[in-house]
Amino acid sequence: MARRKPPKEENPALDMSSLIDVSFLLLIYFLVTSTLDPKEADLGMTMPTSTGQGSDVEIDQMTVEVNSQGHIVLNEEVLDTDAANRDVPQLLDRLKTYSESARLTDSEPMVIIAADDAAEGQRFIDVLNALADPDVGIDKVTISGFQEE
Repeated sequence: MARRKPPKEENPALDMSSLIDVSFLLLIYFLVTSTLDPKEADLGMTMPTSTGQGSDVEIDQMTVEVNSQGHIVLNEEVLDTDAANRDVPQLLDRLKTYSESARLTDSEPMVIIAADDAAEGQRFIDVLNALADPDVGIDKVTISGFQEE
C-alpha cells in the first residue's frame, strides 16, 4: 500500500485568536506584578545610637529657702505660706518634677536649703521630710543659714 500525501492548500491559514489571548494575558501579568511607584530616594540621615554615654544636659541645683515667717521660697518663688500646716504639697510637687527631670538627664539632683535663723525648726524639718519622700528621693542636700534684711 502506498502512502498518500495530504492535499496541499494553496494558502495555509493560521488561527491568531489564541496568540492574541496569550499576549494580553502576558501584558496583564506584567502590569500587575510591576511597581508603578517610584522608589524612595535615600535621604542620608544618621540615626542616633545607644553609646552608653550620658547626655550633655545638666540640671542646675535648686534653692529652697525658709524665711522667718515660715514661708517656703523655691528659686525665688513663694510656694507654701501656711506655717501652721505641716504638709507642703506645692514644694513636694516641684521637687518630684525636679528629681524626675534630673534623673532623665543622668545628673544628680542637688538642693540647697537656706533657713533663716529666726525660722521655726519644724518648718525646716518639713522641708527635709519633703526631700526624703520616696517619690522625690533627693539625698544630695546642702544646708546653709541666712538672715533677712
